[in-house]
Amino acid sequence: MGDWPASIEVPDLVGMTGQEARAVCRDLGLFLGYYNMDQQLPRSMVIAHQEPPPGTMAERAAAVRIWTTLDPPPADRQRSDEAG
Repeated sequence: MGDWPASIEVPDLVGMTGQEARAVCRDLGLFLGYYNMDQQLPRSMVIAHQEPPPGTMAERAAAVRIWTTLDPPPADRQRSDEAG
C-alpha cells in the first residue's frame, strides 16, 4: 500500500455490477459505498449513478457512493426529502 499515490482518479462504475465495482475500487484503494446503508449492496444490480463522478480525483481510502438501477436517482431523492 505504501506505493499507492495519495490521489486516485475515480473510475467510471456506471454499468458495472456491485461486485465488479467493489473489486475495481478495492484494487485502486477506494471504498464502495451503497447509498442505502440499511440494505446490503445487491451484487447483480447494475450501477446507474455514482458520486463523485468519474475522473474526479479522490484521496486514497475515499468512498465512492453508488445507486443501482432499482434505486431512486439522487435528484429524485432530494426532491422528495424537501417535499416531506
